[in-house]
Amino acid sequence: MHLTYVKEKLGTAVLTPNHPIIAGNFTSFDIIYTAGYFGIDDSGSIKVIQRFPSDMGRPQFSDSSAENYVSVEVVGDAQVQYHYDVKNNIRPWGKTLYIKVVNGYLKEGDQIVVHYGDSRQGSPGIRMQTFCEETFEYRVLVDAFATYEYVELPCVPTLTIVSGEPVKWRAVLPTLRRSSQDFRFSLKVEDMWGNPSDRVNATVLLRSSHPITGLPSKITFKPGQFTAIVENLCVDGEADLVISVLDESENLLAKSNPLRIIETSELLPYWVDMHGQSEETVGTNSALNYFQFARDKAFLDAVCHQGNDFQITKDFWSKIQELTKEFTEPGTFVAFPGYEWSGNTGLGGDHNVIYLNEGESIHRSSHALIYDHSDDDTDCHNINTLFEALKGKDAFIYAHAGGRYADLKSAKEHPTNLAIEVHSAWGTFEWLLHDAFDLGMRVGIVANSDDHKGRPGASYPGASNFGSYGGLTSFLCKGLSREAIFESL
Repeated sequence: MHLTYVKEKLGTAVLTPNHPIIAGNFTSFDIIYTAGYFGIDDSGSIKVIQRFPSDMGRPQFSDSSAENYVSVEVVGDAQVQYHYDVKNNIRPWGKTLYIKVVNGYLKEGDQIVVHYGDSRQGSPGIRMQTFCEETFEYRVLVDAFATYEYVELPCVPTLTIVSGEPVKWRAVLPTLRRSSQDFRFSLKVEDMWGNPSDRVNATVLLRSSHPITGLPSKITFKPGQFTAIVENLCVDGEADLVISVLDESENLLAKSNPLRIIETSELLPYWVDMHGQSEETVGTNSALNYFQFARDKAFLDAVCHQGNDFQITKDFWSKIQELTKEFTEPGTFVAFPGYEWSGNTGLGGDHNVIYLNEGESIHRSSHALIYDHSDDDTDCHNINTLFEALKGKDAFIYAHAGGRYADLKSAKEHPTNLAIEVHSAWGTFEWLLHDAFDLGMRVGIVANSDDHKGRPGASYPGASNFGSYGGLTSFLCKGLSREAIFESL
């Protein structure tokens, strides 16, 4: 936690020009820090910080004609030294431009101007991150007294990052349904980075390989519209079908995945992403946006929010459960409450905890970034105490590799309600499954996105971390409900 001492006297920070920026585009803008009443003493400094997930181009300071060139100038008598570090501040604001005042000092009204993507000497600018964010924030920390104690300015320079031009159409059907059972058809267009685009102004034609009751012959997209979803479709009798999407000249734009219709089946597949998080911990965009994206833009059947436990406050744990209750509509969409137990690898490593219902306790691995310690006694600092705390509860556990990979050997005894996540946006981790087999464990095998970019269920690689397309798991269930998915688990 940063200090709040005399923050109103430590200056201001503004971002200019401020307008929406297209994800992945090159751009230029300035952040201007104006010193407050105390100025900044010799060897004092400021930090300009960003969130961890951003894959924005890495600032470089040596080649003014190349991509991602950043310059820093002082309006005043001092000089500055500066460098960039991807992890030089408190999580999740690790990405840091550190600017130190040398050979002088700043007095009130003096300025430090950071030119991001300075194009005056031929640089094309700095490449913006490849995913959308409603509030892409820079925070400015000030060490006015040269003590290396920082105060965060109350003003937060903020940009909006939006999707680009439509590039690829995506048409989605269920995998299997019963004869005469309702289903839906979902359609979107993505930009070159996989963000749903709202820049479409077109009418598309729909052609099914088999008659579908309720399917329109065409759909019109208007600017500002991200998706189109056609509900209450059905097919009488058995069939295998796909839906083709064509432009008005009947050029093929996309084909859906195949849908099989059968007369009877006890179990049906539903597509689920149980692992990802939002800006309240170390992700992007709000938890509300997280659930909305999963349902309305990724077209998932079910999802779970998995914030790092040592960042989940009491209030946020309550908020997660409010959202899962609000978004759960059996038969249509299911949201599970949960969290990521984020113990150090030597104490067991990352494990996802997924609850059947709201109202359960969160057993954190620590309170590392939580400053209310009134519930420290509920912590489980190692994997054995976590497994013990979850005994008898309606909970399921995923061991995974990510920030702190799971060490299965740490557990004295493994519960039966445990699965191994073999793939996520981080990559593919078959070795974790082999660890389980070597220990004689009987486990489920799952894949999820572990999304940090605000795109659960459709988590594309970008230009930095998270270099794989995120995974999904198909659950064979009697129906779409929490209970049915847990029975499948």
